[in-house]
Amino acid sequence: MARLLAVTFALIPLAIAPGLFFYFDVTPKTFLALLAAAAGLIWWAAEGAPSGFYRSSREARWFVWAVCGTAVSLLISTLASVNPALSLGGSTWRFWGLVPQLAVLALVYLTAECCAGKPERVRVILRGCSAAGLLTAVYGIAQYFGWDPLQPSQTYHAGEGIFTIVRPPSTLGHADYLANWLLFVVFASAALAFTEKDRTWLWLSRCAEAAAVAAIILSGTRAALLGLLAGAVVLLWWRGLRFTWRAVAMTGIAVVAAAGFYFSPAGARMRARVHWALEERTGGARFLLWRDSLHMAAARWPLGYGPETFTGSFVRYQSTDLANAYPDFYHESPHNIVLDALVTQGAAGLAAFLALCAVGGGAALAVRREPPSGARRDIGGALAASLAAMAMSGQFVCFMLPTALPFFVTIALLVSLVCCPALDLTTAPSRSRLRITASEPRALASGSRNAWRRRALAMAPCAAVLALFALRLFVAETALALVRRDLDAGLPGDAADAYARYEAWRWRGASADLWYSRRLVMLAQSKAEPAIRVQAIQQAGIAAQRATETVEDPFNAYYNLAAFSARQNDFPRTEQSLRTAIKQAPNWFKPHWMLAQVLEAAGRLQEAEAEAARAVTLDGSKHPEVSSTLGHIRAGLGAALTEPTHK
Repeated sequence: MARLLAVTFALIPLAIAPGLFFYFDVTPKTFLALLAAAAGLIWWAAEGAPSGFYRSSREARWFVWAVCGTAVSLLISTLASVNPALSLGGSTWRFWGLVPQLAVLALVYLTAECCAGKPERVRVILRGCSAAGLLTAVYGIAQYFGWDPLQPSQTYHAGEGIFTIVRPPSTLGHADYLANWLLFVVFASAALAFTEKDRTWLWLSRCAEAAAVAAIILSGTRAALLGLLAGAVVLLWWRGLRFTWRAVAMTGIAVVAAAGFYFSPAGARMRARVHWALEERTGGARFLLWRDSLHMAAARWPLGYGPETFTGSFVRYQSTDLANAYPDFYHESPHNIVLDALVTQGAAGLAAFLALCAVGGGAALAVRREPPSGARRDIGGALAASLAAMAMSGQFVCFMLPTALPFFVTIALLVSLVCCPALDLTTAPSRSRLRITASEPRALASGSRNAWRRRALAMAPCAAVLALFALRLFVAETALALVRRDLDAGLPGDAADAYARYEAWRWRGASADLWYSRRLVMLAQSKAEPAIRVQAIQQAGIAAQRATETVEDPFNAYYNLAAFSARQNDFPRTEQSLRTAIKQAPNWFKPHWMLAQVLEAAGRLQEAEAEAARAVTLDGSKHPEVSSTLGHIRAGLGAALTEPTHK
């Protein structure tokens, strides 16, 4: 089991499949997690005998209760969700619904039970994570220096000229997610460096630690840098602050090397990132986002809105202040793991999440009471630093699979370090074996068989559900990737067939209809054959209408439907769609701006002036074309008022 878990935790952050899956950096991770959880549950059921994990320590009991409480809270919040179908499987951008989260909780529980009282198994898991971390860190560093054989570099470059920055995502999809995963790698590798006796693994862990720190710095992720500092402080407190000439010399060399790189030509993009960071000293939209998220949570505080519903629900609570300051921002989460739990699962879910964190902290303090020279204490110190680092960084980012998994696995490993191994009759003292009567072995064997049956009956359906979700995800995503290839080749008919297969296999609740509609419109506006363009525009209209009911951001779908209807000169439908978008996202400037232009074309200048003024207010004067529209409408309105009356 330990090797299965080690391989799983190593492959999930590495999994990336451009060309095979549509969401090539998210889907393979979710697919692997679902399959690994299903395999782990079957393995656990096949072991048969009761593990005794629940009774192995006080921290283990609280851990089991916290995991079960989180699972129950997720189930209830999904049933009470504003969009239960979406909450079940999750959105298309992170697949973090009920089923994937339950799969992660299953892996976390299996980790704690597998490693309970067995630090050597903890080391096996840390080895796998360290090796995977080395690969992801090296890939991220290569991306910073311009080498990337898998992904187009323009997707993670921003800015122009000397202010161009690069945010390498490696295999994690975004620089923030990469940096947060590497926080775990840094301290997992440190744990191995403190305790590893095999020279190969010792050098690999040291290389992984150094590469992970370098990749975090090059990613330009301020939250991760703050987390790295917090983890370092915890580790120094744990091990005691010791000044040695070697440590001072190594620190000095590192500082000089970092300064040399920063001021060298290779550090130009790093200097640009620092310039951007200094212009946003408060971290961008986060403070206003947190305030509005609290207002949103207060409306449904007992049970929350359900997993993955933030995007569609938050726009109703977005304040004018946030809209003014960041009119072009798309808020898909609160960017805070505590607020995310509160908004998603309500007060009960937040309590369960905080309980899990408290269990991890309590287990770390229990480990610290171990003898100072013990390997268990050294591993515990590094894991405690990892938990502190990821908790600090998590105040500025959101959970998704490759960031949530190491956070909860760290808690599970800490709990396992304070557990006592379960009693094994084959290794029990001889005096204990002499007390077993002739009938007791048969009773024990019968109990073992009964335990196996109960586990099998309970785990087989759970594993089947996880495997089914994994299969549906695999088929749907490969079909959607084929849709993109067919559209790139100008084959809307073949794309429609592949999209029908995607529709038949995808998880309910979230679809790619909005992307499909916009991509078909691009094909219809290209220089393709007239028959292809007509076919594309017909399919685009159907997809645009369907998207209003199938995507996680319906306000965006209605805006897209309005734009499509305007191209067809269907002004009544355009106005209706825009008003629906405004109803769902009242402080988004774009539908107000577009509606003002539609009303102006219809000669309804008074209404157009009101909508244009509202658009300018919400836009915060960020886009000159919005203010220009208001000026043009007011000029036309003034001319209409001064024009003489004709009989």
